[in-house]
Amino acid sequence: MLTFITGATGFIGSNLAMRLASRGDELKCLARETSDLNTLKKLNVSIVSGDMKDKDALHSAMDGVETVYHNAAVVGEWLSENEALEVNVKGTQNLLEASLEAGVKKFVYVSSLAVLGMKHHQNTPADAPHQKTGDIYSDSKIDSEKTVMDFYEKHGLPVVIVRPGFVFGPGDKRFIPNILRLLNEGRFMFLGGGNNVMNLVYIDNLIDVLVEAGRRKEAVGQVYNITNKDKTTMKDFIYTICDISGLKRPRKSLPFPVAKTLASILEAIGRMAKKKTPPLLTKARVKVSGLNLDFDISKAVKELGYDSKVSIKEGLERTLASL
Repeated sequence: MLTFITGATGFIGSNLAMRLASRGDELKCLARETSDLNTLKKLNVSIVSGDMKDKDALHSAMDGVETVYHNAAVVGEWLSENEALEVNVKGTQNLLEASLEAGVKKFVYVSSLAVLGMKHHQNTPADAPHQKTGDIYSDSKIDSEKTVMDFYEKHGLPVVIVRPGFVFGPGDKRFIPNILRLLNEGRFMFLGGGNNVMNLVYIDNLIDVLVEAGRRKEAVGQVYNITNKDKTTMKDFIYTICDISGLKRPRKSLPFPVAKTLASILEAIGRMAKKKTPPLLTKARVKVSGLNLDFDISKAVKELGYDSKVSIKEGLERTLASL
């Protein structure tokens, strides 16, 4: 079976490529010429040079492809609306058009739980409505999801949408490393006391879901929330990192309403001043650090056999050992 992966040089995409290659799948992977291709070259996969804006590259790459995993996206706290539109939304449409023309049998789109709104969540199900918040990345993922489902409903393209929370594990260069840096510098601060539930998922658990989403016919047209089954609060998560790493547990906290207001002000100032880097506190950082992010994953458990084999604690041990 020939499988096409976008974002294959990224954290999720590279782990997916390694898993599929290990079971003998034939892979094509989209990558920019400036990307680090070492991992893909070791896997002996076919590398297609291009990006999500390159319609010709996408159409030519689809020859013989049966399954598409779409991971590629511009991610971050400081995106421009134009960049998010061109890559995340229009790029997704480009790939959908190429997949439809090629008769692809399964299109798995990796989205984000952020599409359900930057607010407190308590067991929020996958069929909850989208909620735009003004966050450029989150809103672009909502528009992308709508485009994906439009191709299913209007054109019959067999699609599946998988929404992971914050993914962590060996190879992550952003999430855990940034937390460690703040802890080492003594600058880490809880927002709202740290008793909020986090929407974490260990990388291997997410890959299990993606493989099943690509394999199961009953997943077509469905949307799945994905986090670890074992829940943890921000405070327990940070304390576990500290205990494993031998770092001092932080005690400082900032009231959540204050942090939320401050982040909005700092972002507005930064964008007006056309800063190239985000401020110390952003709405996205407030979301991960101060909001209760508890989502219902029962649909994935029932329909995809999801069991999140690696616990958060074990995942942290593996991640920190790799660093």
